[in-house]
Amino acid sequence: MLVAEPSMLREGMRAVLRAVDDFVLAGEAASGTGALAEAARLAPDVVVTDALGSAVALRRDGSTARIVLLAGAPDEVPVDPVARSGVDGLVLTAEAGTSLIAAVRAVARGHAWLSPPFARRLLDLYRAAPAVHRPAGGRRLSERERSVLRLVAHGRTNAEIAHELVLGESTIKTHVSRLLTKLELRDRVQLAVFAHHHGLT
Repeated sequence: MLVAEPSMLREGMRAVLRAVDDFVLAGEAASGTGALAEAARLAPDVVVTDALGSAVALRRDGSTARIVLLAGAPDEVPVDPVARSGVDGLVLTAEAGTSLIAAVRAVARGHAWLSPPFARRLLDLYRAAPAVHRPAGGRRLSERERSVLRLVAHGRTNAEIAHELVLGESTIKTHVSRLLTKLELRDRVQLAVFAHHHGLT
């Protein structure tokens, strides 16, 4: 599903996504309440939007769709609030071609996606954070939790983690849920950032 205010941007994204044989464009909406209503009606697997407000609203509304956000230059984007918003992918608007396709595929499989400039910006921000905050989080984790966190940070799905650690997928889901609660994080993107930030990868 596409959610974007400028019609020209929607037209461009529509053309990109419809060119992919195994993608089905469920619907479109402008930002705002119309987007929430359409998302509730269509229950899409992935929502692509250019509005952070729409992404936040979808999460608050309880949408379980994976969300890919299109954004401008990294130095103009508040990367940390974006990471905390619950989006699953962040793509440069200027790269909304092959990168958008790759991002949609990745988040649909349960992975996170960041265009390289955003990944660089996010890591730089966390490396610049006060060092006093870095060790505490990691010490609170068991060895099993560290293993799960490391694999989440590498973009593995729950099924892939379960296979590698020889555990049930439901057990991995429980570990991920406990990690989110223990570390007071929102989603897998934030878990990945935390792992890189604390040297747990």
